[in-house]
This record gives sequence, structure tokens and C-alpha cells, in this order.
Amino acid sequence: MKKTSLRLALCAVVCIFVGIIFAGCGGEKKAAAPAAGKAAPATATSGLKKAEFEQPALIVSIGQSADAQMVKALAERNGLKYKYEVAAKANALGDAKTLIMVVGGSSKGMGAAGVNLAQEEEREKALLAAAKEKKVKVIALHVGGAARRGELTDRFIPLLKDADYFIVVGDGDKDKAFTKATGGKLPIDFPKNISEVGKFLKAAFK
Repeated sequence: MKKTSLRLALCAVVCIFVGIIFAGCGGEKKAAAPAAGKAAPATATSGLKKAEFEQPALIVSIGQSADAQMVKALAERNGLKYKYEVAAKANALGDAKTLIMVVGGSSKGMGAAGVNLAQEEEREKALLAAAKEKKVKVIALHVGGAARRGELTDRFIPLLKDADYFIVVGDGDKDKAFTKATGGKLPIDFPKNISEVGKFLKAAFK
């Protein structure tokens, strides 16, 4: 009788233990659901959904920083057809199908180019107006990250509201300045670093 009672007691303990394990497993499955949704941001972001830009492109600097040279190197590495003119004016669009505006203000760079902030802003406006008139699409890039953000760069950002697509190295938009410039209607992507920018740039072209 004692053995039977002991067996029943052991069975009860085992059943309770198994129940706890399965309950735990069930809990883990429920917790894993968000992990499946982890991929959601990639499809739910306002990023570019498909390639819609044509070549050749004209790469220009807005702010005269060295960032435009880095974008030129990325375009070269990814086999894009482009023309590079760091201080291009509105009449330089030529046969370009896409205007790539690399935004990054540098007082030293503007000094070397012999321009001031007001003149650089006017050139930016003129380029955007010319692109709109010629139906040339515009990609706005900011690859300098937080280090390149400052009074100079910040003056150029609001004018980019007429761009068609933004590529901004993640920490360069901590204050959402570029996101605000899109008005919530324009596609924007945030590569983690400069090395990832090339992938987004290449994927944007047909």
C-alpha cells in the first residue's frame, strides 16, 4: 500500500513537473513571436522599395566637404555611370538622369572654393529647381554622420524637401532633421555606416 501511495505521489510530482516544462515552452513560443516580427521594420520602413533611378548621375557637393569624394568612390566601386563635379551649378546637369547631392558643410571646404554659406544655399536651390524643370530625380545623401552635423550642414537640410530619396548614415539623423525634411512622404534609408551606403546607392538604380 505504501509502495502504491509512493508511486502515485511520484507520478503526481512528475506530472506537475512536466506541466511546468510545457507551460514554460509555451511561454517561450509566445515570446518568440516578436522575433518573427523582427523583420517587419525592413518592410515597414519608408525606405526605397524598388530601383527607380536612371543613369548617368551627376554627383555634387552641398557644403563643400570631402564627403562627396567618398560617394564618388562608392559610385565607382559599384559600377555606376556618373559625372563628378563638386561645385556644379544648375547648368551642369547636361544629360544626367539623376542628381546626387552629397550634403555636408565644411567651412574649410567652402573657403577653398571661395564661397560663403549664402552662396552655397543659392546654388543648392538652383540645382534643385533645374532638376525639377528637367525632370531629373534627386538623391540626397548624408554620409558624414553625427560628426558632420552642425550649423553649416543643418542650413542645407530643409531645402532638400524636393529630393526624391534620402540615404542618411544612421547617427546623422539622431534629431530627425532629415526625416522631417521628407515630410513623412519621401523614402529614406539609414545605412549603419559609410561602407553600407554603396549597397543602398547601387540598389536605387535600374
